[in-house]
Amino acid sequence: MTGLKKYMKSALYHKIIKFFAEHPGSIDTSRGIATWIGESIPRTDKALKELAKAKILISHVNRNTRAYGFTTDKKLLSLISVRLKRQPDMKKRYH
Repeated sequence: MTGLKKYMKSALYHKIIKFFAEHPGSIDTSRGIATWIGESIPRTDKALKELAKAKILISHVNRNTRAYGFTTDKKLLSLISVRLKRQPDMKKRYH
């Protein structure tokens, strides 16, 4: 479906998914999200693009600005919720 399992194995992707699960109405730029999760902007930007490709995030484009929000797919949200309950916090891993 989305490769959710693959993304949940990475600390960076996990942090992003967890951020949006905790703040489902949030829409922010890669810079803002990087600040919220304590990661570098380039790494966060790359991860956000991947998660948008996988339909876990929704990419919003307005002129020169790209922002990201959480999926609204109910099945996917349910899967994400289950995954986060199974592994609420991760030790640092690299993807």
